[in-house]
Order: sequence, then structure tokens, then C-alpha cells
Amino acid sequence: MESIQQQVSSRNWGHSAVTWPLPQKKVAEVITNVTEKALLNGTFATVEGKGGAVPAYALAQCWNSLTYGECRDCLVKAGSQLKGCAPGAQGQALFTGCYMRYSTERFFNTSSEAADQHGTKAGIIAAIALAAAAFIVLASFGAFIGYERLSKRREEQNNIRGLSTRSNLNFKYEVLEKATNFFSNEMKLGQGGAGSVFKGNLPDGRIVAVKRLVYNTRQWVDQFFNEVNLISDIQHKNLVRLLGCSIEGPESLLVYEYVPNRSLDQILFMNNTIHILSWQQRYNIILGTAEGLAYLHGGSGVKIIHRDIKTSNILLDEMLTPKIADFGLARCFATDNTHISTGIAGTLGYMAPEYLIRGQLTEKADVYGFGVLVLEISTGKKNSIYLQGSNSILHSVWKHYKAKTLALAIDPRLTDRHPGKDAENVLQIGLLCTQASASLRPSMAEVVQMLTNREYEIPSPKQPPFLNASVLSADDSTQNSITKVSLTKSSSMTINQQILTRLPSYGTQDSFVTASPRWSSASVEKSEPR
Repeated sequence: MESIQQQVSSRNWGHSAVTWPLPQKKVAEVITNVTEKALLNGTFATVEGKGGAVPAYALAQCWNSLTYGECRDCLVKAGSQLKGCAPGAQGQALFTGCYMRYSTERFFNTSSEAADQHGTKAGIIAAIALAAAAFIVLASFGAFIGYERLSKRREEQNNIRGLSTRSNLNFKYEVLEKATNFFSNEMKLGQGGAGSVFKGNLPDGRIVAVKRLVYNTRQWVDQFFNEVNLISDIQHKNLVRLLGCSIEGPESLLVYEYVPNRSLDQILFMNNTIHILSWQQRYNIILGTAEGLAYLHGGSGVKIIHRDIKTSNILLDEMLTPKIADFGLARCFATDNTHISTGIAGTLGYMAPEYLIRGQLTEKADVYGFGVLVLEISTGKKNSIYLQGSNSILHSVWKHYKAKTLALAIDPRLTDRHPGKDAENVLQIGLLCTQASASLRPSMAEVVQMLTNREYEIPSPKQPPFLNASVLSADDSTQNSITKVSLTKSSSMTINQQILTRLPSYGTQDSFVTASPRWSSASVEKSEPR
């Protein structure tokens, strides 16, 4: 596996110490043991394998927000990747949700060992008595929780049926099936993570877009109800309008207004495209998207966070008016809440650092995604997490800003007059929105003011943008950069981020695996898991 580097240290003839490689069987053994122990403890475990010529130490930890099944799946995937590091003397894997590391040298505090030692006989007897009492309490509590969850799921299903039976939202499955020519490839408009979208011709002459949902997981009811419930009652010129839904057939369908020019990425990034967007058209798309997001963040009376702002989720009508689409990942919460903690979902390259690392979700996560979108539209180039340094669009624009040459970052394909200062202001707004600190980013209402009010003074960005999916230090040229990443309320990890690389994702998680020949300055700091 190319992204896993092995470490096999040879003899250092200037010293007496010798580091031998770990047998693959030994690595597999400690990884299996630490996985099982972490799942038994809840979120955290350390193990030692002292048998044989070379000792082995391993650590595993999951985010506190993960369920047992999510933690297990994440650790299994991390472990399977780490096994490929053998016979390297050490390696580590960081996934969205969990972290695992093994080494021939101890790298965790001895306090973790003390937590695993057996107590006295009196303590064991007391623990057994307490466990028996706790079992009875937990069994009763578990039965109550199970009943509550079942009742909630039934209520959500009833809510969906209630929505679908409203005359203005109900569509028959057979009508939509015929309208899309039985979901033929000729009528297919696109493919997303939640399903496919098809063009449909209704009997009354209307042209619609039909989203055919994939619900092969237990969460499909929640996702379906979330999208229907969030956008069925909101209306804005820059939001795709939901016309209805159908759940009576063999699969669930959502019906939207048809947007003829498809998505922004298919116009902006397609090679040899006939239509090159002018600067005025790009400005209108940026402004319309900003107004749509400002409405979602409070203009409708509730605060809705989209969580997946990107060019493929911006649709363009016949007048190139932008419309924000795909609310499957959107979240709604009270306007007086500062943030919510939630599972990570979205698209790498558009995800804000505080959300990607800590799962902390606020409307500023949408602001960050919008900032990336602004830079892409202005430069005509797509942001990529695989490009670092001067090849990154965010980094390139930041360098132009610092050199006072922002005009050079504007898309050279523009055929209309040079936009000049207007485009430079828009690029500066994009940099403001992509600052690493959420508190430094403006609100979407402020962004709209910056775009529409020429007398509004646009602040100068104070931080460079968050460059890619890894956690970079302020000076990304520093050797062996160490960044401290807070993963839970009670624990943190210090990891070498300079060599963090991305592997192909499995399921819905995006994975990162690291292995290094030198980890002398890297360590793991922890407090006891709760």
C-alpha cells in the first residue's frame, strides 16, 4: 500500500541499541487485542505484547460521539490498514472518528497501565455486587430507551406519511415512474451519495426532477424526513423548491422543481466547454448563493445549516440564477444555540476545520464552504485536497493577496472586460470566509452586505485559509510539524501531521493513515476515558 511507510531500523554502529522489526503476526495480535479492549472499555484502551524477542505496544481511541457500531467499524478499518505497516517498528492510523497506533517502544503514560490492574479482593467483591445492581437498573433503562426509540421511529414514519398525503405534496409512485420513463439512463440528470436524480415529464405538462433515494441503511427514514421536513415550508428564489414526495411504492422519491442548466460544476470545470461564464454572471451566482445561505441561517425564522455547500450542489436555471440543492445533510437547531455536536458528513475540501476535527457544527461551517466556492468561481479552478503548497487554490490566492497581486488569480478565460477591483474584493471575501478560526469568519448576512454595499469596508483576512484535509501548523514549511488535535472533551492527541495522507475511503468515512521512521517528538496524551 503506497500510503503506508514501513519502519525497519538497522543497527546503529555508533550505539549499542538495536531496533528489530515486528513480525506481522505480532502486529496483528496487538491490534486485535487493543480493538477488543477499546470496545469493552467504551472508547479507549492500551495494550502491551511483551512475549517474543521484541515487545509491542498499541493504543486505540474513538470519538465519544460515536456509537458502539461506528467505533467498532472505524477501529477495524484502522487496524486493517495498520497491519500493512508490518514489519515496520511502528505506525499509526487516523480515521474520521478514531485513532490507532502501535510501536516497539512505549509511547503512552504508565497511568494507563494502572487503570488496567486488578484491584483487591474486597474491591472485586464490591464490584460484583455493584455490577449485579447496575445490570438490573440498566436492563430496565435499556428496555425503556428501546421503546422510546421505536416509538420515535414510528412517529417519524407517520410524519412522513402525513407529509406525503397532503394534497400539495403527494405524488403517486406510478406517475413518477412513467414520468421518468421507468428511471431510464436517458432521463438521468446526476448521481449523488443519497441516490440518483432523473428528469420527469408529468401528465399536466410540468417538468420536474425526481430524486430516487437509496435507503439501504437504518438511517434512511431520518434522512428522508429531514430533507422533506426542512425544505417543504421554506421558499426562496435561491433555494431549489420541493414539490412533493412519494413513499407508497417500492422506494422513496422526492420531487423538485426542474433546473435546466444543471449544476455549476458542470459549467465551471468542464473541459472544452462552449459557455464561459462572464464575470457578471459569476458575481450574480456568488451573490445569489450568499442570499440563499443567509436565508437558511435565519431568514426563515429557524436556523438551518446545509453542511454540504459545493459547486455540484448549486443548480442554475435558464437565467443562470443559482439555487442551492441537496438538503439531505442539513441540520436545524434553535437560533439561541451557539453550536451542536454531530457526526461528520460532507465533502472534503469544503469542510471547515473545527467541524472536520471536532464535529462542532455552526453556521460558520457553511461560511467556510461558501468561501471555497467563491474562490473556485473567481479563479475557474477546482479546490482539491490532494494538492498542497503552491498547487492549492486556497494557498495560491492567499499568496497573491499577501503579494498584492490578487488580479493575477482571476480566471484568465474571462472574455468580458477585466473586472478589476470588484473581483479582487470578491476574492478577499472568499479568503475572509475560509479563515481557519470560525470566530474570524463573517456571517452570511455580513457577506451579503459586503457584496451589495459599495460603502461597506471589507475587513482584511487575519489568517491563511485551512489548506487541506490534514491539520497543518501555521507555518507549513516547518520540519516535523506537530499539531495538537482535540478529539473528545476529556482527551487529546498529538500527532505528526506533515505526512498525513489520504487513502481511498470505505463506506462513508474518509480515512487517513500515517507511518513514520521518526516519532521521537510524537506522543499521545490522555486522561481516563469516561
